[in-house]
Amino acid sequence: MRKRLFFFCLPLLLLACNSSNDQVANDIQTKGADQAELLQTYNKADSLYQQGIISRELFDDFITQTIKFADTYPENEITPDMLSKAGVACMILAKNCSMEQYPDQEAIESYARKGLSIFEKIQATYPDYKDVRNCYLNRAFIYDDILHKYLDAEYEYREFLHKYPDDSSCENIRAYLHVLGKSDEEILAEIEHQN
Repeated sequence: MRKRLFFFCLPLLLLACNSSNDQVANDIQTKGADQAELLQTYNKADSLYQQGIISRELFDDFITQTIKFADTYPENEITPDMLSKAGVACMILAKNCSMEQYPDQEAIESYARKGLSIFEKIQATYPDYKDVRNCYLNRAFIYDDILHKYLDAEYEYREFLHKYPDDSSCENIRAYLHVLGKSDEEILAEIEHQN
């Protein structure tokens, strides 16, 4: 009786194993296709950017694909790097929108917030990522130069100084904090007053 049961169950076990192997192969193939598509979209957007052309459509597509890729494959070795590039793409689009003849404040705010969120995700999820320290500086730049929220920018700069006190850019950041949020006229007045 046991022999019959064993021979009856054996094909089911083999079928289940094959099904599992097929699923793993399909997952690997899908992951590879998603990664290739993501890299292709990034390369197109970056190639145009290097020529001085900012394709909002391509960058938007890249940002959306990257967020989806990161949610689907958080452990993939390229995920933090692609997230970082998507955050920079958000900064580029926000800055580009602010330089238009009639700046779209809603788009500027949306891209800036998305960039902040992406950099924060890198900091929280990938603390050992090789360029994680740039996330603090990029967040500070977004608050400073794009959103003009100087207290938030100061907080990000100070977080950087606290976490990376030996970084070569710390001296420049400390000097910059003295003029953060001040107009050119205010800075000139301070210099004249000191002299």
